[in-house]
Amino acid sequence: MSKLHTGLIGSLSLCFCCCLSWADTTVSISNSKYYADNTRALFLMPRCASLAGADFVFAHDGSPQTNPGNLSFDSTTDASLAYASYYKNTFSTSVFSFAGPIDSLSGYGVSLSYLYVPDILGTQNLLVDQDGVPIYDESRMLNSSYSDIYFHVGYGRKLYRSKLLELAGGISVNAQRQRLAFDEYRGYSIGFDAGAVVNFPASGIRLSLACDNITTQYTKWSASYSETAYPHLRFGAGWQKDLPYIYGRVQIQYKTLDLLGNEGADAIDAATFLTTVSNNQTDGPNSSSTANQMPGEKPSMSNSTLSALLGCIGIEYLIKEIFAIRVGGNFQNPASSAEQKFAFGCGVNLFRNALSIDASYALHELAATYQIGLTYRR
Repeated sequence: MSKLHTGLIGSLSLCFCCCLSWADTTVSISNSKYYADNTRALFLMPRCASLAGADFVFAHDGSPQTNPGNLSFDSTTDASLAYASYYKNTFSTSVFSFAGPIDSLSGYGVSLSYLYVPDILGTQNLLVDQDGVPIYDESRMLNSSYSDIYFHVGYGRKLYRSKLLELAGGISVNAQRQRLAFDEYRGYSIGFDAGAVVNFPASGIRLSLACDNITTQYTKWSASYSETAYPHLRFGAGWQKDLPYIYGRVQIQYKTLDLLGNEGADAIDAATFLTTVSNNQTDGPNSSSTANQMPGEKPSMSNSTLSALLGCIGIEYLIKEIFAIRVGGNFQNPASSAEQKFAFGCGVNLFRNALSIDASYALHELAATYQIGLTYRR
């Protein structure tokens, strides 16, 4: 057993170091890499959304946010359909997810996600005056939309199993098609993820480590233009416990931000940037009042000692295996209250857990996001 543990730890360490070195060697190639895969974070299941994205440790579904190593820890077959309306229906997402076992040691998950942004107005048909300024004419305005189709398939397998300890690993493949407004540009991409899970069945503690875009995600837009997305490495820890004296089960999950610093969590906001520019123009070029980060540069974590603990935390209380109450918080930047988002949700299990209905409500400075989902389980 000691040889197996040594080999697994060595393999995970090597994988982690490869991710770090890859990110460091490619950092100067293209700033677009930091934000090229941002739409992926929108494809959440309602349970994950109500936990503010923290459902990273115990999640068992085929969505792009699930650690593929988790797919080997549940013997049930789950088929889910979810819909989310963002910011007063400014745009919406739909996710179909399917996850199930292959045998007693392995499982798989598949999902198909769709992002739709309607009513994008185009001004390319407007006339211009003698100074080159467009003349607004509603009859000449064009209306179009943006869409994104995301396909994800994952596989997880237990590598070691005992009464005290379980180790699992997993891999997944992603394929994406993006269509920009007015159907002028289409991008096609592919990427790979990997994950590892350490589970302690007796104590209810589980640890999770996953790397998205482990080889970078490559997107082809045309013969002359393509882009890639940097890897994202995240760690999660969770604890679950049956509490008979309160007729239920409590589950707590925590997920870090991207440990490689490629998430853009601390990019400077517009108000701070404009204030800094104004101060610099007043005080001169030698002023000490400078921006911490210019837009488009590599995201950097806050210098605060709390930065190592930033991320998402979620709590679920399941009453008699029937009704679930969930709450979560996404703490990205302690200096900005606008980035400390909270979410709430609930779920109900019917027909002896064969059918589940879940809903979530996530706060945001723009407007709230509503999400609802239906899961069939057997």
